Amino acid sequence: MKHVSISQNHPAAAEAIQRWDELRRERIPFEADWRDISNLIRPQRRGMGLDDHTSADVEKPLSSAPILAHGNFAAGIYSGITNPATRWGGLTTSDDDLNRWPPFAEWLDRQTAKVHRSFSPSMSSFYPASYQAYADLSAFGNAAGYDMLDSAQRRFVDVTLNLNEVAVAIDFHGRVNEVVRKFRLTGRQAVREFGEEALPEVVRKAADLGDGHKFTFFQHVLPNDGFVRGNLGLRGKAWLSLHVCEDDRCLLRQKGYDEMPFYYPRWDVDSGYTYGTGPGFSALPAARINQRMEDATIRAAQFAADPVRLLPDRNVVPLNGVWRPGGSIYGAVGVQGQRLVQQQDPPRSIGLTIEEKRSKVEEIKEAFYYSVMSLQGRTGLSDAENRVLEEARLRNWAPHADRVMEEYAARKFERRYQMLFRAGQIDPVPEGTPSDAKLQIRYTSAAAMALRASEAQAVRQYVSDLLPLMQVKPELRHSLSARDYAEVLHEASPTLPQRILVSREDAEAAAQAEQQQAQMAQMAEMAKTGGAGVRDMAQAAVAGQDGGDA
Repeated sequence: MKHVSISQNHPAAAEAIQRWDELRRERIPFEADWRDISNLIRPQRRGMGLDDHTSADVEKPLSSAPILAHGNFAAGIYSGITNPATRWGGLTTSDDDLNRWPPFAEWLDRQTAKVHRSFSPSMSSFYPASYQAYADLSAFGNAAGYDMLDSAQRRFVDVTLNLNEVAVAIDFHGRVNEVVRKFRLTGRQAVREFGEEALPEVVRKAADLGDGHKFTFFQHVLPNDGFVRGNLGLRGKAWLSLHVCEDDRCLLRQKGYDEMPFYYPRWDVDSGYTYGTGPGFSALPAARINQRMEDATIRAAQFAADPVRLLPDRNVVPLNGVWRPGGSIYGAVGVQGQRLVQQQDPPRSIGLTIEEKRSKVEEIKEAFYYSVMSLQGRTGLSDAENRVLEEARLRNWAPHADRVMEEYAARKFERRYQMLFRAGQIDPVPEGTPSDAKLQIRYTSAAAMALRASEAQAVRQYVSDLLPLMQVKPELRHSLSARDYAEVLHEASPTLPQRILVSREDAEAAAQAEQQQAQMAQMAEMAKTGGAGVRDMAQAAVAGQDGGDA
């Protein structure tokens, strides 16, 4: 029986294909630079901007300096934004007193730990995928990816996509709100993903034959205009996701999402533009010149090692002859001994100096903040020196990192919490929590980290300077607030759990209780001491009376 797809020539498929063409027009002005960046700085993404990113028609890099500088920077922002060794995200509310309430503070810490565990390698590929995203961001200024829950494998799927597969649109406020992904699959891959019933006949035949031909598919994610909160089915989902096949324009799959499943973080975006730019754009002019310099040097060295031969005619050396050391060349000497075969003298200088090359390499490194990024964490530096370098590193790219946190890391954390909540993995809030309390995503931006680190260091230095003076003037100890000092140091360390710092009310109550216990112990001691004194005095009086009688 012949299977006929019921969704052939579907309007949604036509719209997805049309939107790809429309959205890609805004990307085309960037693609020439993307191609050069991929060739010279991030060769793993060769062919950027081409319809087929596997094309071999690319320029091979002749210098590793841009690649190394880029890799160093990508590793730096990976460790600075979503370092797996730190709690880069968390949960909080706008009520500080509620956040410090011990039962609720412990609940926040437990749920935060659950979300972070969901990013671990045992449950997700988030960290490897995030490094790829940061590498794309630092090179192209854009990154693309998506996540989903694989219920069968009980794992979260985090994927970073090649930028040439994705075209996006922004809303009135400049936020990415529509994504079209164009990708290719073989027939067998398509059958495994979508099922045989949904695919057109040409794809099913290719799957049966094991044909390696790839077919074109699209995924279109857009806001659901018919969304009604609380409704069941697609009408109750804020986002629609449509998978379509270019052949026969078939609609293969239609799903809904509560949150946008795609991520498109950007490094630096000018007003009115959809796509961003990154440090790779700043390094690109120097990388191009460095490539030409290396090419000229290599060709000059090749010319010197294998110069052009000047021959009288074709009979001296065959057209495809090979020059071999120790070989013989017939006809290379005339009857009078004159040399008939000579080589052209290579130029003595190509006009390039080591300093000129080094200056371009340094220019590339500075575009990727290499001088600061490479010093961080080096041995032989004091803690104070490391803090200064860390602050300098964060200040350099803090504004851009805030955008990355907003468009990528914070959204990841929020969506992961919602996915865990829908899967029943989030604990109920403690009894007594206000019903109107609204959770918020707390993340520590690079700028906040730099500011808090500076503030904490200033406070430490201030207290350290006062300690010698307190030895002379003990009353100065009353000028410092120990509670404020503890809170400043706690806020400067975002990785510390909230529960280790109790609320001011609880701290004051504990201090008063401790003071009362001390007073009661002192009174008991005085009573004990006073009773013993009275007894001694009575005994002394009795002893005196006995002596008088004697």
